[in-house]
Amino acid sequence: MFKQLIYSTLILFLVIGVSFSALGHGEGSTLLEDVNKDGTVNIQDLVLVAAAFGQPGDRTAEQNPDVNRDGIVNVLDLVRVSNSFGQTEVNDNSAYHDIQDYVFDKSCASSVCHATPANAGNLNLTYGTSYSDLVGRVPQNPSAAAAGMKLVDPDNPDNSFLLTKLMGPESPDQGARMPFGGGVIHNGKIDAIRTWIEAGAPQTGKVAGIGDLAVLRDPEEVFEPPAPPPPGEGYQLHLPPFKIEPGTEREVYYTTQIKDENGNPVEEDIFINRVEIFYPSGSHHFILYRLTEEGLANGIQDRGITPGIGVNPEDKFRELDTDDPLVLGNFGIDRLFVVGTQTDETMYAFPEGVGLRLPGDTVYDLNSHYINLLGDETLIGETYVNIHTIPEEELQYEAVEIFVSNRSINVPPRTTRVAKMTWYAEDELERRGHDQDTELQVFLLTSHMHRHGELFEIFQKSSGELLHRSIAYDDAPITLFDPILTLNSDDGLTFQCTHNNYDTNEPLIFGLTSEDEMCIIFGYYYIPTERAGSIIR
Repeated sequence: MFKQLIYSTLILFLVIGVSFSALGHGEGSTLLEDVNKDGTVNIQDLVLVAAAFGQPGDRTAEQNPDVNRDGIVNVLDLVRVSNSFGQTEVNDNSAYHDIQDYVFDKSCASSVCHATPANAGNLNLTYGTSYSDLVGRVPQNPSAAAAGMKLVDPDNPDNSFLLTKLMGPESPDQGARMPFGGGVIHNGKIDAIRTWIEAGAPQTGKVAGIGDLAVLRDPEEVFEPPAPPPPGEGYQLHLPPFKIEPGTEREVYYTTQIKDENGNPVEEDIFINRVEIFYPSGSHHFILYRLTEEGLANGIQDRGITPGIGVNPEDKFRELDTDDPLVLGNFGIDRLFVVGTQTDETMYAFPEGVGLRLPGDTVYDLNSHYINLLGDETLIGETYVNIHTIPEEELQYEAVEIFVSNRSINVPPRTTRVAKMTWYAEDELERRGHDQDTELQVFLLTSHMHRHGELFEIFQKSSGELLHRSIAYDDAPITLFDPILTLNSDDGLTFQCTHNNYDTNEPLIFGLTSEDEMCIIFGYYYIPTERAGSIIR
């Protein structure tokens, strides 16, 4: 389901005297030089780098001045920001943008290779320069140049030196395979570049035949598990390693509980104020649910157990059957959403004094969806969730999750259609048991579609004001509200998804696989603790 909250931007806002932050793959995901994430590289970004000079990089930082991601803030970062002055981030949902994100940014555009100051081979593959440096350019390699090759020769992949270098040159005169010293990239990414070149190497627009590059894990990529929260400040949940065989995708559920330092389930209520989620590449989404009392009574935790999935045979995984998904229970009845992500490093930090209440006896359902359709080796998936808590005496407001899905999707081949839906505050107040005159203080909204999604918009029902817009299914921004968005009982959220069925011969409909479609909003609001209704369990 969720693939990109995505590369990792931490945004900090002041909210009625308290702060809120969220980490996700947002609109500033590729323009790393835009340190403060205001959309433009300018003197403010240079000041942030200079102020952090000599410090180690921090992948979870609000504003990461380690621009080239080499682990230390130094002169290379200053040079890179200086050379990018004036660049602005462009919202882009193109095949080229995906290649930039998942090939060039990840494997090529480092300060010692194809970025400032090295610009190896006179080639800069950072965002904003890579297209002009590649398309139609003659390579510096004498052998390739003499053969009449171009770095990227539109419509002619066999004459494109970029593709030759990624596949491995047959002639020693053409140098070594790229990325140099960084391990080979996934064959599916190479195939995507070939397909893009065959289509004329367009700078904008989608290209049929290129799927979701974010779920492709490079062969030598290493995952480092995160440290848990300090004792007394939170807990760590772990979905243990499981197998995804070549040519398959697998969605699993794994039940567990929060344990104290002695390994016993925590009995008192906890109040989540920050959540961090980490997993290796290859995941389409991860969602943390909690099972309701009805779900536990229905035996959801024991349904669909499938032997042979876990790396450790003793770990019990339940596997989703897309032909009969209700075997694992009904959302909203048997399980409730807590937090979700589509990117491999995600953090939600709620405003100060705001906490998401979870009963101490909660049984958590960890849901992970991994894709290995283009792999030739078994993929191993797992997830770590760090839950940071605040003491109950510091709680002023209770956070409540928003998770609304429009399943009325039907898009015939070669057509574009819009699916619309409204979430009513009045219904939410009644369903949650809140006082009917309670105002919902919405502080976060984001969206989710699959790869045929081209536009997602959320509007305030009463005013028609546009609240959130995403044009990239795998790069949905996290919209934070300052001032807070207040919804009374007569208001709500209207949202719509535009899906373009440009490359299939079957209608697109709602579904749980990576090739089906979705139209989901999720987020959070808060209300004063004394006005909160009973938690649906």
